[in-house]
Amino acid sequence: MSSTYQPVKCNPSCNCDDEQKQCTYHRRYAEMSSSSGVLGEDLVSFGNESELMPQRAVFGCENVETGDLYNQRADGIMGLGRGRLSIMDQLVDKGVIGDSFSLCYGGMDVDGGAMVLGKITPPPDMVFSHSDPFRSPYYNIEMKEIHVAGKRLELPDGAFDGRHGTVLDSGTTYAYFRRDAFAAFRDAVRSNC
Repeated sequence: MSSTYQPVKCNPSCNCDDEQKQCTYHRRYAEMSSSSGVLGEDLVSFGNESELMPQRAVFGCENVETGDLYNQRADGIMGLGRGRLSIMDQLVDKGVIGDSFSLCYGGMDVDGGAMVLGKITPPPDMVFSHSDPFRSPYYNIEMKEIHVAGKRLELPDGAFDGRHGTVLDSGTTYAYFRRDAFAAFRDAVRSNC
């Protein structure tokens, strides 16, 4: 219903609908839920407390969702991953923000946490972890160990060195481990509950 909305017209760089008029998308997630629909473009606003002015961005207008996406209380998903449809990459490509973002869950005297798009001056005690875009299309970190109740789990070398490394995903509550790492983690949690 937006007066500034425009459909993304069918072109060689997208999958098209049956009428060959509009670009479509389909995403399947690790827990097997999915989202599909058409691509549109409109002004995206970042809230009253944002210094960022509204920007035109391409996004998915969902027609069908399955699994946890359908059953959850939230209504929609914001693409923060890497790729041309990511809101982050669109804003970086326009030169609106620096190539960085931060998520803080809770704290910072803001209910529910905060999201920062672009670079900020970090607190002096902040610890960073590099994410290698050439290793994986996901945000991965080099994880070295897990502690449960203050005790380091005894895990074999390479327990976190899978194909994509350790992936951080703000869009899921699931955690996936190698069998031996999962068993050690599960047993430690059970023995401390």
